[in-house]
Amino acid sequence: MKTLLLGAVAYDPKVVPIWDIIRDYTNAFGCKLDYVLFSNYERQVDSLLRGHIDIAWNTNVAWIRTLYATNNTAEALIMRDSDIDFKTHFVSRKNDSIRTLGDLKGKVFGVGSLDSAQAAIMSIYYLQRDSGLEIEIFESYAEFTRQGRKNADSIALIRYNSDLGKHGDTGTSEFDVLEAIKKGELDAGSIGSSTWIRILTQGEYPTIESFWASPGYCHCNFSVLPSLDRESKEQFSAMLLSQNDKKHDPLITKMMQMEGLNAWVKVGKQELAGYDAIYEAMKEQNLLTNNL
Repeated sequence: MKTLLLGAVAYDPKVVPIWDIIRDYTNAFGCKLDYVLFSNYERQVDSLLRGHIDIAWNTNVAWIRTLYATNNTAEALIMRDSDIDFKTHFVSRKNDSIRTLGDLKGKVFGVGSLDSAQAAIMSIYYLQRDSGLEIEIFESYAEFTRQGRKNADSIALIRYNSDLGKHGDTGTSEFDVLEAIKKGELDAGSIGSSTWIRILTQGEYPTIESFWASPGYCHCNFSVLPSLDRESKEQFSAMLLSQNDKKHDPLITKMMQMEGLNAWVKVGKQELAGYDAIYEAMKEQNLLTNNL
């Protein structure tokens, strides 16, 4: 079996020990694996499409761009249990009388990085589909204060584009939104379910509450091209799934904690359906093409 080359994005220093552990486990399992790190998902997707890497650990946005570029022939092999039923939360200050999407009439609403499904893409998708309100988009809070909105009843949507290329992995833009709500610059905003759980668990932002949550969708997966041989796909998948029974191993436990999962899950039809709404949203927002 050849050495498989896996690509991942270096969004945090912990990425190195995560992939060191997975690489060493894979080689001990009987497969050959090495990894390369990218500074952004666009370069990683391009490298997968060009055959420079065999497997990509992709966000939902990177996966859908890979699917689009391959005319829906790319394959998703494995994901984390935490990638299933991911949600976008709309949050506001407590006691601000925002309880429904309709209550956003005339409000200022913040979204995170434009390439983040949880912080921006799905937020805009559901606001456009379900709020019944006009949305005016501003590229920054400074642009909003300088230009103002044309319709006083519209939702003034402010973008907070932090760490573009990371597809929201750092969570920085979501905390930019939370800070702006706390300071009173925004009436409400959107964050992903992982950030929402984090601030609840750690007791951060006690004056902020969630008033709406999206239907569930899927997040990351290991993506491959159809040209990768079946044996490599099966052995790589079996290697990851075998880790579910190795939680007594402190290195596996450490890796799973850092990577935010309890178990690896084989991608099937139900999991793939969890990308359908994101695909539709990215198509509407002209985000399907992988632009370097």
